[in-house]
Amino acid sequence: MLRKALLRFSRQLNSNFVQSIRAELASAAQEVYMEWEQNEQGEDELLGVGGICQDIADRICAVLDRYDIECASVSSAVGEQHVFTIAKLADGVFVVDIPPSVYEIGAGYTWSKRPDVQIEAQDVYVDCINADPDTFDQYAIEL
Repeated sequence: MLRKALLRFSRQLNSNFVQSIRAELASAAQEVYMEWEQNEQGEDELLGVGGICQDIADRICAVLDRYDIECASVSSAVGEQHVFTIAKLADGVFVVDIPPSVYEIGAGYTWSKRPDVQIEAQDVYVDCINADPDTFDQYAIEL
């Protein structure tokens, strides 16, 4: 009971906890990548010619949710169309993402799987977008 309470408290302190589980987040993203099957024309049965950033964002959020970290998948069309995860932590609102260039090639809504990718902990990007955790709802426009 005390151990669980201490774990919950330590997870809520700041982004250092998220940094400490980057390997777990990368592993979850790797599972999504491994499930992605494109034919010779670059099409997937479910995704068509689209990429997997939305699935990776959802899987990252599922991992964070297991640790009682509030999160959401967010879509952005600045530059390229991309879906990423934001997380509400004690030290602010953070983007938690794996850049699509790690696992796919393309633009707009047409993406191809990069061959033989191994997503690693260092591929997980964690960056503060607002130091005030109470601003989470401003960024959490769920898909």
